Amino acid sequence: MAGINSRAKGARAEREAAKIWSDVMGCSARRGQQFSGGKDSPDVVHSVPGIHLEVKRVKRGNPYDWMGQAIVDAGDGQVPVVLHRRNNKPWLLIVRLEDVPKFLEKAAGSSHEAVAGGEVPRHVSGEGVPPAEDTDARASWLFSHG
Repeated sequence: MAGINSRAKGARAEREAAKIWSDVMGCSARRGQQFSGGKDSPDVVHSVPGIHLEVKRVKRGNPYDWMGQAIVDAGDGQVPVVLHRRNNKPWLLIVRLEDVPKFLEKAAGSSHEAVAGGEVPRHVSGEGVPPAEDTDARASWLFSHG
């Protein structure tokens, strides 16, 4: 019975993560179809190309292990990202520091592809997106919106 409860909790976490990712990023997102992990079945399918999301909704754990799983599942060319939340805490975004420039580039893209089950406009306004050119402005934006 514990396996069923943990699977249900995982599914709820992935739906919750998809909703907040969609709200924050201004894109469409939904829970992925879970089979065996990997880039063909991410935890959250979304319309920001080049970012692979791994969702962890646990009290304890090792972020390095989670990132290791995200790296393997992301494959080449995608930025591995972990969304994590504990009970009664806000969602955290975990990105390797070396991937931050690539993450910001992908996140600031002005056109996102549609995800099955949701339409995304070809042009998304820059409102709420960190500046792409100026590193100091990006850092300032990130700290003011965190």
